[in-house]
Amino acid sequence: MTRMARHVRISAAQMPAEITGGSFAEKQRKNHSEIRRMLLLAGRRGSDLVLFGEYANLHHRARSKKKREYVPDPIPGEFTRALSRIARRFHMYVAMPILGTLNGALSSYVVLIDREGDIVGCYAKSHPTLPEQRLGMKPGNQLPVYHLDFGAIGFMTCMDIEYPEVALSLLIKGADLLLFPHVQGGWGELDWEIRYRARAVDTGLYIVSACYGYPPGVWMPGKMIGRTSLVGRDGLILADLGRSIDLLTVDLDLDTKRISNFFFDRPHDRALAVVASRRPEIYQDLLDLQAKRNALERIRQQAASRGRTRRTRRNA
Repeated sequence: MTRMARHVRISAAQMPAEITGGSFAEKQRKNHSEIRRMLLLAGRRGSDLVLFGEYANLHHRARSKKKREYVPDPIPGEFTRALSRIARRFHMYVAMPILGTLNGALSSYVVLIDREGDIVGCYAKSHPTLPEQRLGMKPGNQLPVYHLDFGAIGFMTCMDIEYPEVALSLLIKGADLLLFPHVQGGWGELDWEIRYRARAVDTGLYIVSACYGYPPGVWMPGKMIGRTSLVGRDGLILADLGRSIDLLTVDLDLDTKRISNFFFDRPHDRALAVVASRRPEIYQDLLDLQAKRNALERIRQQAASRGRTRRTRRNA
């Protein structure tokens, strides 16, 4: 019997990078209104899943100098319950990245809500930056794959994509699709092009990213990169919102694979061939904790040296 193709409609929201207002409460209300607008649009388009950018529940996208504005939402809580009502109304999955608290732990989470409005997953960013950790965010210690009715998905949140091991781990665990919410800014276009596309080539999987945009004429180099997009299995960019505030909606057939002669003497599914030809028995150095400790010590020494240099200059 021929297996039916797994067609799925994915939407990715590129919300405003900057939300203005006279107070924290006003800006948060505007942000919640924009989230609702994007969710309703995704629902009306018949989306199976909608993805938002990292820290979607914060109007400042984790770039505020006012630390008191880093207000987390509890999971579950009023915010997630509002999302659940819309997910249930349109019978769609919602992947909502938020600054949140789960069982008392603060982190950058992706809350996954199913078609019935139930929370079925909560991915904690595995590689929060040092400034994020100084705000109290705890790194996640798992790289889960979530099995939905159309296929299996895995998340890489912002800094997670810097480590090829994350994408490969999700591939090995059976992910059909990689979702990448982020807040990338000043690293620039070249970094975007190389890194996102390389992860798709590494794994042979689609990557859907979600970032933040601007009104026409506002963007300039150094601002949030935008580029909410779909990267194909071969690294080609198949859809891209550029800098605009908009909702990207794409239709995918998860059973249409990238077929190539990678490693083997006959064409195979690229993702399957990557997993089949790996040699994990020789990758033990990747688990060397001493190498990590040595690198951290060198960073501490360099920071201390810079501090001494600054003090010497001030006293000169």
